[in-house]
Order: sequence, then C-alpha cells, then structure tokens
Amino acid sequence: MIAVSNSASIAWKDEFGIQYRICRLDYTACDDGNYEYVFTPDYRVMDMLPMEKIGGIPGLNLDLRLEKYIRRNMDPVFMTERSPSRNRVDVWELMEEVGLDRYDRMEWLIRTDMRYAGDDLYAVRYEPPKEHVFDRPQKMDSVETCKDILEALGSGGDVVMSGTILDHDSCVNLGRSLRYILQCDKIANPDRPEPTKVGRKRKNLDRATVEWVHEQLSLNLKTSEQLSDELGVSRSTLFRRLKECGF
Repeated sequence: MIAVSNSASIAWKDEFGIQYRICRLDYTACDDGNYEYVFTPDYRVMDMLPMEKIGGIPGLNLDLRLEKYIRRNMDPVFMTERSPSRNRVDVWELMEEVGLDRYDRMEWLIRTDMRYAGDDLYAVRYEPPKEHVFDRPQKMDSVETCKDILEALGSGGDVVMSGTILDHDSCVNLGRSLRYILQCDKIANPDRPEPTKVGRKRKNLDRATVEWVHEQLSLNLKTSEQLSDELGVSRSTLFRRLKECGF
C-alpha cells in the first residue's frame, strides 16, 4: 500500500504581529482510498493565549486535552470551512492559482493567501521546532526582546534561559507575562506603528510585469517560487494575476 502525507501548523497571529503555532495537522492518504487527519495540539502554546478570543479549533473539543484528535475517512470542520471541496464549481481554478495540477485541499490551504472569514486561524507549512537559547538580552529595546521571546515560545520549540529548559508552566506564565507587558506598552504608546495584519493587501503587478513573469515561466528561466519572492507576492497571487491577464 502506497501512502502520501503532508503536514501543516495551525497558526494564529496576535495584535503584536507575533505568530503562534497552536496545533500540528498531519494528513495521510492511501492508494486504497482511505485517508486520515491527525491534530496534535500544543497546549503549552495554547495555554498562554486568550483561547476564548481565538475560539479554539473548529470541530475539536479541546477541553478533553487529548494528545491527538484523529479523523479517519472524513474531512474535519477545520478543512471544510477554509478549503474548497472536490465538488466546488471553480475547484480546478483555485488549485491552479496556487500552482497545483491535482486536487489537494491540504496543500492548497498551506499555499493560499486566502483567509477564512469566520476566525483568525490559518495554516502554514509544518517545520520541526527548533531550540531557542536566551543567555542575555541581545537588544536594547525591551519591547523587541519581549517579542523575540514570545516568537520563540509560539514556535513550539524548547526555550532555554540561563541554561535551563523551561517547562510547561514556566512557558505559560512567561508568555502571559510578556503579553501583558506588551499590552501595557501599547496603552502607554498608542502611536506605535501597528503590526502587519495576517491578510495580505493586493499587490499591484502591471501588465508588463505579468508578461515578463509569463516569459520567465514559459522559458523555464525562473520558477514560480523565485518570481514570487522577487516580486514580494505569494505564488497564489502570482498565478491569479497571470490568469487575469489571459495567460
């Protein structure tokens, strides 16, 4: 039996622009037609966040505090709410917009820059957590230092301070404290620039640029990944602009 798999992280971005990976999501499909979604919540990250504001993960009863939530041969609510079904009229157009030549709702969700309107959760490609070591402050700006530590906590990797790996409760208490400090700073400094929102603004690519992109792709001079990075747009936006211009 042949199986293919893909992994994502369910993420949330707070009012300070800090991303938190609150749950790992693994998808496995077998050639006999069976498939499975496995949710692995990171309670250490969740417990430091206002879950009443986030709203939890749709379709999962997180009060059970299960290590894993498994959905076999059924599409979980998280997926059906924010990715196109196979029967959707424009499904193939949506797949093509992110560079897919097959139906793959998991990969589509990872690649797309579209966002579900019902909550602020989104999916990013899973990356194995890394260890973050903080021996001494690296920045003069205490606010930026708070953000650096919160980003480390939100990544799901081990956080080491003064040679000690922080346990669950230490991470939760530290994360809550740092968020409180940032909230106080925001009140004290209301003119501080707002962080970039999760949703992306539409990037303006003129006709000449789109024609150049089409030429680069047609002649295999550059990949869509290289072009999207160079132009500062997502791959889905790049393919959408190509389609709008008739390519």
